[in-house]
Amino acid sequence: MTTRYEGMAGHLLRRCHQIAVAIFLDECEAYELTPLQFAVLESLGSSGPQDQVTLGGAVALDRTTISLVIRKLEQRELVRREKSAQDMRAKIVTITATGRELTDAALRAVQSAQQRIVAPLDDAETGQLLQLLTKLAQGNNSLSRAPEKTQRHCASAADSD
Repeated sequence: MTTRYEGMAGHLLRRCHQIAVAIFLDECEAYELTPLQFAVLESLGSSGPQDQVTLGGAVALDRTTISLVIRKLEQRELVRREKSAQDMRAKIVTITATGRELTDAALRAVQSAQQRIVAPLDDAETGQLLQLLTKLAQGNNSLSRAPEKTQRHCASAADSD
């Protein structure tokens, strides 16, 4: 017999998050990367240097968390943080060559983790799950403690006016 909370969306999302992180850490153990660290490195690798606040918005992390993630990556010399020439209060974060190499090397493990996460589903179910999760994340973005701030969200907000 199940209790009421076991079928609630919030509980199931929390459980799936726990499982996804465990799988990611298992697959990426050799690279000593967390999902948040990988997201930051990937964002920097694809979008180039960004100020710390913009980077936090891109990967949906609050100021404290993005600062901690960057500090850990900086200690490993995977990113470099420098004061902005335009705004001395801002810090520009840049991925280093070592950071690029590690991100590229870890990509196969990250992809394997993603496949393991959805392994109980067939291809159609996986597509449907990703579509629904995207809809939930975008539809509830403004309710987040650290809303994602990307071009996509700026465009969709402008479209709704």
